[in-house]
Amino acid sequence: MITISLCMIVKNEEDVLERCLKSITPVVDEIIIVDTGSTDTTKDIALRYTPHVFDFPWVDDFSKARNFAFSKATQQYCMWVDADDILTPSDQTRLKTLKDTSDPTVDIFMLKYDIAFDEEDHPIFSYYRERIIKNNGSFFWEGVVHEAITPRGIIEYKEIAIQHRKLRPSNSDRNLRILEKQPQLSPREQYYYGRELYYHKRYEDAIHVFNRFLNEKQGWIENNIDACKIRGLCYQKLGFIEEELNSYLQSLSFDIPRGELCCAIGNHFFQKQQYRQAIYWYQNATTLEIDETSGAFIEKDYYDFIPYLQLCVCFDKLGDKESAKNYNDLAAFLKPNHPSVVHNKKYFQENETSI
Repeated sequence: MITISLCMIVKNEEDVLERCLKSITPVVDEIIIVDTGSTDTTKDIALRYTPHVFDFPWVDDFSKARNFAFSKATQQYCMWVDADDILTPSDQTRLKTLKDTSDPTVDIFMLKYDIAFDEEDHPIFSYYRERIIKNNGSFFWEGVVHEAITPRGIIEYKEIAIQHRKLRPSNSDRNLRILEKQPQLSPREQYYYGRELYYHKRYEDAIHVFNRFLNEKQGWIENNIDACKIRGLCYQKLGFIEEELNSYLQSLSFDIPRGELCCAIGNHFFQKQQYRQAIYWYQNATTLEIDETSGAFIEKDYYDFIPYLQLCVCFDKLGDKESAKNYNDLAAFLKPNHPSVVHNKKYFQENETSI
């Protein structure tokens, strides 16, 4: 059996904090909450669940705040969540089992992080994070934003998910502002800086950052692959179509294709009305196995549902309505009520005589 300190950093989270604490309090042994400057009732809510509420002056550095929270923990392990995260009842049960049965020699437990959901509330965007970390003074957060603890030692992956359930948009400019004030960025921070520039539609700046990041060859493999994808999207936005394709293809130098990249390449050829080439890449996406332990940002729909829909359209464009209908049926098996699936069904019913 192991014991866990829940460690959180919060600021103005009165709308979500109680929901979070209600879902996780029953399965942890201690709660540490570090407030970085709330002006609402966040601290009052926190004090209803724990006496261990601390103030920490915000200095534009998430790692410093998280390390301070970890420093206050007294249990065998530290577990972090954000205020807009929740633990479902089924995952509460799984976490209780983890606590009761786990070997205390494990250094880090990796849990799933579900951050986007489809119309039927199924997770479609998830990845593993270092979620429960041994409290022995040897693990520290790094990075001013998108902070992380590098997994090492004895690591176990568990089928337990923390769900990210935002009720309001976050401060879209905060991370970019923090990154731009740094005198020097680590390779990981460069990658996230490029992403932030892309989100802010500063496409030329993002391309420059991603080029530097990739040329320095210090990045983690999944970040390299994703950098190629996002740089390609930047080129697309700027109208540089061949550079877009070359950026996607560079990702293949790091590892076998990912479904997200196959679909991006397929979309490139689809936009050029080169449907046979598009079909090749969309079909490849459907053959790939998802490695959930890779640490990549995994958008599951790019491995089946999205390429099925695109294959439906491509084959229809080529006049092969039977294949088109078959691929829509595959998409319908996954999401029968999706608007695109319903629209396609109606289209094929109206054109039955030509199939």
